[in-house]
Amino acid sequence: MLSFQPAPGMPLRIASTRYECTAHPLFAHSAFIIEGSESFVYQLRDPARNTLHALKVLKPSYRGEYIARRAIDLRPHHNQPGLLLCNRICLTTETAPDAISVFPDLQYAIFMPWVDARSWSGLMQNKAASAAYRPANARTLALQTARVLRYLEAHHLAHTDIAGSNIFLAPGLNQVQLLDLEGMYYEGAIPPALPSRGSPGYRHPRLPGNGQYCLAGDRFAGAILLTEMLTWCDPVVRALIADQSESLFQPQQLQTIDNPLWQAVRTSLSAIDASLLALFDQAWASSQLSDCPEFTRWNQHLERIAAAPITR
Repeated sequence: MLSFQPAPGMPLRIASTRYECTAHPLFAHSAFIIEGSESFVYQLRDPARNTLHALKVLKPSYRGEYIARRAIDLRPHHNQPGLLLCNRICLTTETAPDAISVFPDLQYAIFMPWVDARSWSGLMQNKAASAAYRPANARTLALQTARVLRYLEAHHLAHTDIAGSNIFLAPGLNQVQLLDLEGMYYEGAIPPALPSRGSPGYRHPRLPGNGQYCLAGDRFAGAILLTEMLTWCDPVVRALIADQSESLFQPQQLQTIDNPLWQAVRTSLSAIDASLLALFDQAWASSQLSDCPEFTRWNQHLERIAAAPITR
């Protein structure tokens, strides 16, 4: 059990500012907490400014000096669209000595903005939201996502775990935010304790020993994500997906051909533009991550397509 077990209203000082733990919206006597596979995320409030923040407490296996180093190295990117969560502070004995002395599990915890939004996988799992998803939404969302991924690749960065659950959507489906930046790849970075091997439904079937922790690490998963966003407006594609699925393809379906879903996806992409089908086919047939299309190509074609009238 973690040493950090806060109650609602409990004060916590980080970088000379006092914050309070918020209460769970349904359980007033419990702190607001979200548990993931690698961490616990708590919601904090700055009572002086009435702003909300996130405190991500990593589970022991995922802690290390690499977290503190990334917080410093990624911060300059936080003004870029989609990279708000690069605006972070890693709790250390320098940034939060009092908190860590009381709660040792806060060592290498991450303090960052609170993002209250639906994930892409959350939209896919919501029937009403899926039915309301239109070709115009598909073009805009895919373009915004491709712009973020192109920026990362152009700056020699890779998220390394691109997946629908790691993409938050603005209410108007016209912006995205990337989550879970702790395992990002960049030249000279300290490798994470457990380099990412990606998420089911997005993971290349033939990964090397370092998994997706490389400059090309996002290319296959990104191709799948962009394909999801582009084709989810097609009811023929959606009808082939099981309820509550978190991804378009199941792991065993990736890079297989001559099945109804693969055919429906290719038909849907072709109806938008032949260039998108060619990019998908290249990623689908790739034997390694570096064989997948660079994001500058996805972005180039999506910029052109977004400027053209919708014909379907």
